[in-house]
Amino acid sequence: MTCHICKAEAVTRCFNCGELVCAEHAKGDVCPLCSTGIVGGDPRAISAIPLPAPTEKGWWRPRQADEFKPTECYECKGLARGVCRNCQGNYCQEHAGVNGLCKQCERSANLGIFVVAGIFGLMLLLMICRWLFN
Repeated sequence: MTCHICKAEAVTRCFNCGELVCAEHAKGDVCPLCSTGIVGGDPRAISAIPLPAPTEKGWWRPRQADEFKPTECYECKGLARGVCRNCQGNYCQEHAGVNGLCKQCERSANLGIFVVAGIFGLMLLLMICRWLFN
């Protein structure tokens, strides 16, 4: 790895541009090219309106880690270990249903089964009544 200015062996990176620099050009945090150049917000800039400063730091600079929030159950806000295949909601072991469903979706699925079974039962009862009283 060589210095981007003089091609000598590099010892560090420029804090501003991220290029590799040797011991001679690494006197400060930035390389000589960055310290003499015009950057956004510099009063020596040529444009009438100063350029905005970059909002995102370069990849070579350390960054603050994102906050980690574990998944939580839809009901009790506890640690969720499963995802419902119907509503895509997270659920814990306590609020898990059968066949990859949460308790709430399992109840609604069971309601549909009971409604269909009730309709077939009513149709069967009507057929028996018609057969008996015909």
